Amino acid sequence: MVLWILACMMNEDMDVLYAFYARDQDDAEAQARKIVREQGYERLSLKAYPFGFVIHKERLIGVLEA
Repeated sequence: MVLWILACMMNEDMDVLYAFYARDQDDAEAQARKIVREQGYERLSLKAYPFGFVIHKERLIGVLEA
């Protein structure tokens, strides 16, 4: 599974990021739609990070073994 980051606009001054793993782009889109629906934020972008992502000096791996 690949790491995906969903960016949403929380308000005019702040965005929020959601990190999750998905099997493919269709799975990522479905998870993103669910998050947007549940949280009520405006979706800004959805990007795959197969090589990982760093948040506050904590490394999130990009790919999980199935």
